Amino acid sequence: MSERLLIKLVVGRVLVDTTEFKLPLLVEQGGRGWIISVGGLGNREAEYIGANIDQLNFFHFISDDSDDNTDDSGTEMKLIRKFWLYDLERPLYQYDPATGEAVFEVDSRVAYSNERV
Repeated sequence: MSERLLIKLVVGRVLVDTTEFKLPLLVEQGGRGWIISVGGLGNREAEYIGANIDQLNFFHFISDDSDDNTDDSGTEMKLIRKFWLYDLERPLYQYDPATGEAVFEVDSRVAYSNERV
């Protein structure tokens, strides 16, 4: 299993891609709904994220990397579960400059299946 998180502005600009930059990621139930932890962020990125906290959407992808994913024709298929995480009001946000870890808390998570994010 592998995971990926995109943090995007509502206008579509990607601010963080945990796969592209190989950032540590943890998404778990807790708090008001869901807690998202991302490591390895720089102070400049964290400051920009904090200034735009009301404009963020989080997209969480969970891939099944097992070798047993083939369809009837033998074509390999990769199962990817997709979730949109957001907050109805404002995400809670904390950043630790000593560790580079950002922690977000949101109240909503919705599964979706469209091919474009």
